Amino acid sequence: MKKAVLFFFSGTGNTWWVARELARALEVRGIPTELRSIEGLEAGETERLLAGADLVGAGYPVYGSDLPRPMEAFLEGLPQIPGKRVFVFCTQWMWSGDGARVGAAMLRNKGFDIRWTEQFLMPNNISTTPTWFLPYTNEKGRINPVLARARRRVLRLSDRIQKDRPRRKGCNPLSRLSGGIQRVPFRWSFESWQDDVGVDMDRCIRCGRCIRLCPVGNLRWEDGAVRARGECILCLRCYNFCPVSAVTYRGRRHNMERGKPYAGPVRNFRPEILRERRQP
Repeated sequence: MKKAVLFFFSGTGNTWWVARELARALEVRGIPTELRSIEGLEAGETERLLAGADLVGAGYPVYGSDLPRPMEAFLEGLPQIPGKRVFVFCTQWMWSGDGARVGAAMLRNKGFDIRWTEQFLMPNNISTTPTWFLPYTNEKGRINPVLARARRRVLRLSDRIQKDRPRRKGCNPLSRLSGGIQRVPFRWSFESWQDDVGVDMDRCIRCGRCIRLCPVGNLRWEDGAVRARGECILCLRCYNFCPVSAVTYRGRRHNMERGKPYAGPVRNFRPEILRERRQP
């Protein structure tokens, strides 16, 4: 029986949702699938999971048509495995051009056989005050149709995987050109944005949630306050899930007149799950 392992990174839950739906769809089609957040992997576990799988998946959100730094580091650290079949997907709000291709290219360089790439439109998770012109919502009546469309695409992808019918979305020259238009300036500017997150200690309740949630340890206690180290990867997890919206972006607190920050694709989403070893 074919077995799969699906590795993912998710900032605020959108990629987690797609990865979970895809793992379930593959299970229904007779492909047992191990679902793992790359944040919860233990030393040596990646190699063991790869060795026991006939099929490997990788999923991530796109930031500026590019990979999040944790997923980039994860893919760079994988061993050479010639011929191992792979599917790669990304999540995006409106468009990324070739978001899935970027990760697939890294895997191809390690000998993996890239059979499927897919790109899923998901709800906008960018709710910072400086980006007031980007609409977002927590209303399930508006989110659910987006999820329903993504679920249909999940089912189509899982059917193609089951039937071994390759399809590579976002790998044509036009997609690569459009992705590059966004990716090149994003990479050029990225380091200048890594120190944009802070914490308003007058509002902070000192619960430490932002520190625990950060995937790269950018936030830490220092002299009785939460300080940023200038290593933010722009995942927005701390900003979106602070219980009192004390996390600032470019020195500005969240504008509550817009409603609470984006809180994930499903009701009562718990972001702590993104750092756990086992996924439900």
